[in-house]
Amino acid sequence: MNKTAIALAVAATWVTSLQAGTVTTDGADIVINTKSGLEVKTVDGQYAFKLGGRIQADYNDYDGVINAVPGEDGSDAFFRRARLEIKGHAREWSYLVSYNLTGSGSIDQLNTTYTGWGKLANLTVGQQKENFGLDDTGSSNWTVGIERAMPANAFDTGNNLGVKLLGANNLLSYSIGVYKTAIDSDNDLETAVTGRVVVRPYMEGANLVHLGAGFTDRSGVAADYNSRLGARGGEEGTGVSRVRARISNALGDRRDYNLEAAANVGPVYVMAEYFKGEIDVDNTSYTIDADGYYVQAGWILSGESRGYKTDMGAFDGVKPAGPGGAWELIARFDTLDLANAPPIAVTGEKADSITLGVNWYINAMVKLSMNYVDVGTDRKIGGEDNGNALVARLQLAF
Repeated sequence: MNKTAIALAVAATWVTSLQAGTVTTDGADIVINTKSGLEVKTVDGQYAFKLGGRIQADYNDYDGVINAVPGEDGSDAFFRRARLEIKGHAREWSYLVSYNLTGSGSIDQLNTTYTGWGKLANLTVGQQKENFGLDDTGSSNWTVGIERAMPANAFDTGNNLGVKLLGANNLLSYSIGVYKTAIDSDNDLETAVTGRVVVRPYMEGANLVHLGAGFTDRSGVAADYNSRLGARGGEEGTGVSRVRARISNALGDRRDYNLEAAANVGPVYVMAEYFKGEIDVDNTSYTIDADGYYVQAGWILSGESRGYKTDMGAFDGVKPAGPGGAWELIARFDTLDLANAPPIAVTGEKADSITLGVNWYINAMVKLSMNYVDVGTDRKIGGEDNGNALVARLQLAF
């Protein structure tokens, strides 16, 4: 189905929901909710269906080392993300379908989860998020900065086909899974094992302390650590430079680890992560090393608290309490060190950045964000070793 047909189908569904008359069902009574997307559920909670999505429209202006063209300023306006999402459950089985409309279109997630064993043991099968790191596990709708921190970007595991066991209560969240990474030259499956555990020694209402750790062990992956420098140029990100360490056209076995900590007290929160990893390059004696960390904090001026999801072990969005919406100030320092010896090709070597920003949660669905990013690198990229960017986003999440 092409994008136009999908859009028409969504529009027709939306109009129908707004003009619907009497609704009948052959089972339990149902409730229809159109406050955020289109949600239909039975009053007994046994069945539910929701049609939603997200649209993130960005404008970026950047110069210096951030721009992929040396000595020039750059700017772009583009859809960072545009997704349709269908999720729901039928008794003890839940499902999620998320489809990217940007570019040529692609499946973001497509999975089903068995929940019949209770909250501490859910089994998810299909295309899914691997859950590695606090910044990356949380939804892109509610990241603190418009772009995730450089080390979170460099150590991102992405969404992959696999099987994951996960569970949570007020004290603990965990996940452990096996995922496909590639098919090797002998047509054998290459895999990753990724795990994460979070404990909350204190949690009372919105106030909490969060401590966690994670690992991922991956085979058949590119011999490459890299990250954008706090900004993105276009849907494919090709307009901006990257700090990078790699051996081109080589594969290897990769092992990454992280530690994470966060706290939320009323309208103020802080979160930090440390990452470390290495890639043993196939058929060589070379190892590519990488490490980095970030510290970021936010203050919601209008007094609300940032949401938190125990099932994911990650922060959620802000729900405005008043008609003027919720205002949030954010700050972040992050660093990524990819210094390696030849013959490993290194670009930029080490990067540090400071991000300052404001988020305006206009209502439960609409968010407007503005970030200023200042970045520097140890080694020049295209003759530049410092730069800055102005990053803006209008988001609709329903």
